[in-house]
Amino acid sequence: MALTVSIGSEVATGDEPIDASDPTKIYTYAGGGLKYTDYTNGEHMIELRATGNLGLSENDMVLFELGYGWHSGDLVPGDNSDLTNARARWFHLFEMDYELEKGYRGWGTQVDLQLAGRLKGTDGQNVLTLGGLAGFGLGTSWDAFLALNLVGSWDKGWSNYNGTGFSVAPLFVYTPTNWWEGAYVQIWPNWTYFFTGQLKGEGSFNVDVTTGGPITESVLWAMTFQSNNNLDLTTFRRGRSTGLKNDWNVFFNVTRYF
Repeated sequence: MALTVSIGSEVATGDEPIDASDPTKIYTYAGGGLKYTDYTNGEHMIELRATGNLGLSENDMVLFELGYGWHSGDLVPGDNSDLTNARARWFHLFEMDYELEKGYRGWGTQVDLQLAGRLKGTDGQNVLTLGGLAGFGLGTSWDAFLALNLVGSWDKGWSNYNGTGFSVAPLFVYTPTNWWEGAYVQIWPNWTYFFTGQLKGEGSFNVDVTTGGPITESVLWAMTFQSNNNLDLTTFRRGRSTGLKNDWNVFFNVTRYF
């Protein structure tokens, strides 16, 4: 592979395989995939999502996401095809010791903005997240990360500010040596609790489980299953219910690294 990729505060050449299991490593890539979302009222959505990540420097990257979906069911009024939620995220990595097998490796910080979509079931909240992500080595096959964030939530169109909260999201990464080459599993629970505003006292909890691996040296696949509980910010709107709540979803994508 002739390309050059920035990883943390080092530069990795094509001799080093891409490590998609580590969310702190700086890469440039583009990809897309198919997502299926199941709602608690028995309806569902099929969505095409595009993702792109731009490595700005050895320590900075910006992520973009956008989707278009098709909703199945008419229990809730609205168009059955339109743009879904979008996302933009800036991440800055401070010093990270990837060679350390056990113990604290370093940390990074992020600003993450998720915008409500136009399609029903995705037209709930605009969510702004500010926080940090610390990395830890747990041994030869296990790594861990801890994300701590402040969260602000607004209705679609920024019409109402609904509250401030905090989120705690520990990530556990397993990289087995006896599966397929480049295999990994991520287990990422995320708990959010609001302490001000309309959402005061409300909380949400979801769990993401991701697995993936390489198709070629620069093309990788991944599949993520997410289960949602309690408040769903994707569908919540102040003063009225959208009639939809994301129960679970699964997303399969293919990504090309540059």
